[in-house]
Formats: sequence, C-alpha cells, structure tokens
Amino acid sequence: MATSTVIPKQSFLEKLTQTVYLDYVLKLLGIIMFALALFKGWHSMGIFTKFLLVSGPIAWYVGARFNKVYR
Repeated sequence: MATSTVIPKQSFLEKLTQTVYLDYVLKLLGIIMFALALFKGWHSMGIFTKFLLVSGPIAWYVGARFNKVYR
C-alpha cells in the first residue's frame, strides 16, 4: 500500500522568498527610495546636513573594511 503525501500549494510570497532573497530586494528598494528622497531635497539642505549625509555612509563603509582587516 503506497502512502501519498499532500504538499500544500505555496503562495506567491512563499515562492518569492524561496527563489529570490526577499531581504536583499527590500534592502535595495529602501536604499533606492532613500537616495531618491535625498536627491529630491538636496537643494534645500544646509551644508552641514549635506556633509553628515555624505560622511555617514563613507564612515560605515570604511569601518566595515577595517573590521574585516583586524579580525
């Protein structure tokens, strides 16, 4: 006597999370939306705000590189 297993049908979101790394897609969309908002409001920002917005990601990137070097 053969036993059959019932496999429930996967939803679209379940298929998406298994085939595409959904967290990477959401992170990329977040970065794109942040960049668009930043560029749209760039002309009305003060110089110090512009400096902070540019130096923050640079400091994060450099810190991540040093973290890999010293571990």
